[in-house]
Amino acid sequence: MKRNAKFKTMPATLESFGAALDFLSRFEPFSTTNLDTIARAVRRQILNGEHVVTYDGDRIIGYAGWLPTTQQSGDAWADDRGELEPSDTDADAAALTTVAVEDPTITLGLMRACRDLNPGIRVFFKRAYGNRGRGARKASVLNTTGSAPAERLEKRKPTSTAPRPAIADDPCLFLYALAEQHPGETMRIPVGETSVVIVQDPALAARVLVGNLGNYTKNFASFTPFFGRSRLTLDGEAWRHSQRISQSFIAPHDTARALALVAGIYDDFADALLATGGAPTVIDGLIDRAAVAALTEVAFSTPLDVLGSSFAEDLRPIIRYAAARTWDLPGVPSGADSAMLAHAQSATDRIRAAMAALVEHRRTSGPENDALSALIAAADETQSGPEETRIDLAGELLTLVVAGSDTTSAALGWALSVLASAPDFQDQLREEIRATIGDHDPSMADFDRIPSLRPFIDEILRVFPPVAILSRFAQASDMIGNEAIVPGDRVLVSVIGLHQNPSAWDAPREFRIDRHDPHGEGRADRKSNFMAFSAGPRICGGARFAQIEMATALIKVLRKSRLELAEPLPFAFEWGASMRRRGGQKMKIIAL
Repeated sequence: MKRNAKFKTMPATLESFGAALDFLSRFEPFSTTNLDTIARAVRRQILNGEHVVTYDGDRIIGYAGWLPTTQQSGDAWADDRGELEPSDTDADAAALTTVAVEDPTITLGLMRACRDLNPGIRVFFKRAYGNRGRGARKASVLNTTGSAPAERLEKRKPTSTAPRPAIADDPCLFLYALAEQHPGETMRIPVGETSVVIVQDPALAARVLVGNLGNYTKNFASFTPFFGRSRLTLDGEAWRHSQRISQSFIAPHDTARALALVAGIYDDFADALLATGGAPTVIDGLIDRAAVAALTEVAFSTPLDVLGSSFAEDLRPIIRYAAARTWDLPGVPSGADSAMLAHAQSATDRIRAAMAALVEHRRTSGPENDALSALIAAADETQSGPEETRIDLAGELLTLVVAGSDTTSAALGWALSVLASAPDFQDQLREEIRATIGDHDPSMADFDRIPSLRPFIDEILRVFPPVAILSRFAQASDMIGNEAIVPGDRVLVSVIGLHQNPSAWDAPREFRIDRHDPHGEGRADRKSNFMAFSAGPRICGGARFAQIEMATALIKVLRKSRLELAEPLPFAFEWGASMRRRGGQKMKIIAL
């Protein structure tokens, strides 16, 4: 057995869920099992403490999870005479249903740890979990040991049934209220049985995101089951390696090509809006489709239609489920259910099938100068190397689609909604566009020649930042202001709080584009308080592309139509990979 192997249960957090699924996904049969099936089992095991994990340092090298059952059911299951039946009330046995080890020498210790956590009852297991070529053989052990020593194994208490806290129910609305009531403060907020630290001060945010970057790791565990090992979910050198491969295609080096593609796509988008015929319409789906199309054209050299009619729509259930699971903290009722998971899984299957066909077609047709070919080449080159250097092709492609489209889509929705609610300014911006570039497609230089265009986009991003929360995990002790940070603390940088801080922004609740006048007084100082695209090494790689898209889209739409609100829209939010209006952006599109 490995000398440094330690056996313990994991805390009932979403991060534990993601880490366990990530580990199991490397081994058969779990790597080929339907995600719905394995995720349900692992979620129960993590929440109820019905598992043991083997660590070598901080690295997982073994996992075993069980199901409380009866001896009769366990015996039939081990003999392949029947399905395993759970028994939460009168269990007199436990069945090890999920076992995977990186090193076979730890298996015995892992089994002993499982027995320690199930004293006095029979534990059933099968001798082959990861190799279907071997026949499953019955094996069981009657435990006579007492409970494991507290310092070696600590079983979790049952999860509380407390009401869902406000920050989990509508995190963005909570952060707007916090920014108004406690502007600029760093605060520890109780959430269920634990707490999170919320940072609203720009200097302290810079410490988390830049100055002490190594101590604060990314927190995207809920996306791991869908996005795999990609630049979204990775950290450290593995993240940097992934970023280097695709970054030049997210921030296009050939801006003329990107502009031409985006102009055509948003011409079609403006026509799609007009096709609603002036009827009150929730336009989010049309925006999503245009943003995803821009990404697939620029990064994959592939029209969206090639990937299937539901490709853009299928991203939403994945994002909703992963976002809902983010707040699965101890004592917080889950915001997700099995129906949401099933919807997300079926959407993932369709998306991965479409991307697999895309990859196969590219391999046949030959490479192009785009992110798709670069990632295929990198995946092939690293396939036989160490795991930490391998490129998860499917995960990277899905990450590019979501990261390259979702925030742009959200920001454009807010921009069109604000224009619909401010008809005088809408008319002013339309006239500026006509006077400056007429009917021509815009160039990069044209965006700065339209006086109100960039300031308007910047103010949209300030008031309604698409990425409203930057979530990190503390690896070591630290001080953030007056708040003592301990390892494992979840630290949330509130971009809403930074953008609503009255010490940096006069009357922050007011929508004023003059704040972003390139020649305005104090603009340089305000830039450090503007983090719509994060900050530091992990700053959004697609920021420049997103601004090109938004500017082009606004030009195309305002040339052809007038936007009107169909009804007053609620100040309520749906938080996923980005911040959207709950219920969608609803308006009327009137042809000019």
